[in-house]
Amino acid sequence: MTEQLDFGWVYEMTPLATFRMVTRLEHLSEEARHLDHQQHSILELREREGLFRYVAQRQLDVDTGSRRRLFSSRPLLKQTFIWQPSNWDGSRRYDALGEISGMSVSIVGDGGVTPTGTGGTRLSISLTITASGRLAGRKMETGIAESLSQTIEAEHDFRMLALSRPGPSSF
Repeated sequence: MTEQLDFGWVYEMTPLATFRMVTRLEHLSEEARHLDHQQHSILELREREGLFRYVAQRQLDVDTGSRRRLFSSRPLLKQTFIWQPSNWDGSRRYDALGEISGMSVSIVGDGGVTPTGTGGTRLSISLTITASGRLAGRKMETGIAESLSQTIEAEHDFRMLALSRPGPSSF
């Protein structure tokens, strides 16, 4: 059993500006504060040998049935995004990996930024969530998928809020 999440939004900016928006330290830190991510830390944010790596960790708020009652602390979600170099048109792809402390859950996916015409860019993400165990695994997948879906939509809302601020964009 697995849960599949697919998202895509169009922003009225170039692929480079969109890439900067989702990988810039100031924006990511402000977003984490705005979304009230607990125990948030950026572990890596750098380019090396043409690949751009973004690794962050935060507390995961998820209801997985009885698991929440068994542990007093909430699990940590470690997210890794590895962005490929940009193409001639500014498009760029990435691979995503998520690890949750204390849970046998696999989160893998990909996405990218793609020009949509004159000045617009589509940001996309696709994630597959898989947990081991028959009954508990399915409950975990559903709970994690709901939590991630809410967070991903809230991140988009924050990007729209940041873009609507008066003055020149810092991206």
